[in-house]
Amino acid sequence: MRSTTRRAIAIAAAGLIAVAGAGVLSACGSSGGGSESSSAAPAPTDEGAQVIGPVIVEPGQTSAEVAVGRVVTFNVDDVMAWMISSSDEAVLKVTAGKDDGSAQFLPGGEALAPGTAEVTLTNMDTSEEWVVTVSVTQ
Repeated sequence: MRSTTRRAIAIAAAGLIAVAGAGVLSACGSSGGGSESSSAAPAPTDEGAQVIGPVIVEPGQTSAEVAVGRVVTFNVDDVMAWMISSSDEAVLKVTAGKDDGSAQFLPGGEALAPGTAEVTLTNMDTSEEWVVTVSVTQ
């Protein structure tokens, strides 16, 4: 009887490991296509719709591609020090970084129409300039 109990426990443990492993593998699965490092994966919401995160442009990056309707943010060290402008607000409408006291928001923009806009970020403390060419696709 004791060996039957041990065997049942071993089988149950193996089953739990198999189920847990399958869950991990499905969570790590790929859609088969490559992805850009600056694109965030869709996340389900309560209503079943998907929310897509912003395209994040890192310091030193000089170009980015974003689809119409997406948001792009520029990763800066001090959100209040950087002024932002767009060469074509009809293509990419930009917003300055801000600090509302409870959170800080990076400077960024919203892709409104296909085209190209040159975004210029200027550090008001150091006069450093960072120019990024943003291509907006359909």
